[in-house]
Amino acid sequence: MILVIGGAYQGKLDYILENYPGKTVFQCDAQNPDIDLSAGILNSLHLMVLGQIRANIDTMAYLQERLSELKNKVVICDDISCGVVPVDPETRRWRETTGRCLALLSKNADEVVRVFCGIGSRIK
Repeated sequence: MILVIGGAYQGKLDYILENYPGKTVFQCDAQNPDIDLSAGILNSLHLMVLGQIRANIDTMAYLQERLSELKNKVVICDDISCGVVPVDPETRRWRETTGRCLALLSKNADEVVRVFCGIGSRIK
């Protein structure tokens, strides 16, 4: 698995499409708490996490059960851990859960890339 992280609008998907062409993209969103594992690239994982929080799904268990299926995927996720801690409980839970998921995925990833201003830096 290749895990790609970075801030919003930093060019993560463009970076992957340029460096790993030919893969299909599944766009995660907060209305769909599931991922399409037939796609080669899972974009915006943080939005799936939000959808799972709203659907009361244990995201850590969900990802843990699918680690073997994620082995050959590129997973892209916004790093939402910076800044002021949100006052809203749902947003705070979303931020914490996303961080825990990124820790799980990075531990199991073959490669971790942080993208900043469209430039990828390999951190694992």
